[in-house]
Amino acid sequence: MLGANRFDYPQTTARDLINRIVLGSYPNEATIKANFINGILLPQSPKTVSVFELPIGKSRVDMCKINGHSAAYEIKTDLDTFYRLEGQLKDYFDVFETVYVVTSEARWRELPDYVPEACGIYSYRQCEDGTYKFCARRRAIKSSELDSEKQLSVMPKQFLCSLFGKEGRRVSKTSLIRSCLEEHDGREINHLFKRYLQQRYGCYWNRFRELQPEIYEIDYQWFYRYGLSPQAIY
Repeated sequence: MLGANRFDYPQTTARDLINRIVLGSYPNEATIKANFINGILLPQSPKTVSVFELPIGKSRVDMCKINGHSAAYEIKTDLDTFYRLEGQLKDYFDVFETVYVVTSEARWRELPDYVPEACGIYSYRQCEDGTYKFCARRRAIKSSELDSEKQLSVMPKQFLCSLFGKEGRRVSKTSLIRSCLEEHDGREINHLFKRYLQQRYGCYWNRFRELQPEIYEIDYQWFYRYGLSPQAIY
């Protein structure tokens, strides 16, 4: 079965061989992300919606999820530096209720001092069969100080127009955001932000969950985005 552990399987296709080599020997972001999805995100409730590569401010969060509360996950492999992490965490803490850094067992104690105590930490290690195991080293603390304007800026103008029942051609997104800030408090805007993510990306995640047993891990993000039948691609 595709999408499961295949490291001791005989070679069947070139794509299968590439998948096994990458997962077993090249611990880049795609490898760690695929294993994190398999081990942490997919086992959660089917009502949970996960999102790949969501733009937030000047950053792009590796993974986020919404299941009543929102969480962001930033992956830093042994091939990465922590150079951009400070700015990334600032962006994520502005809009997500909880934030986690995912890094290797060898590096999680070396995270920079600017990583706040409220930030959760997952470490990972590679097992003999080539898969990765994740360990929650620190639980994230839920934030109540979210940037409502930044949350609204993530939502497209069309969603904001629908929310306020306004014609998009007659009003700017800046004006819509201003109106929302005047008419809704932070708690309501946070609820709208999570509702938007669930509505916008729920179909992508549900389709991915259906396809996942039939796709290779190195192709997860591509199938999440396009949702095509694996039989049409492999």
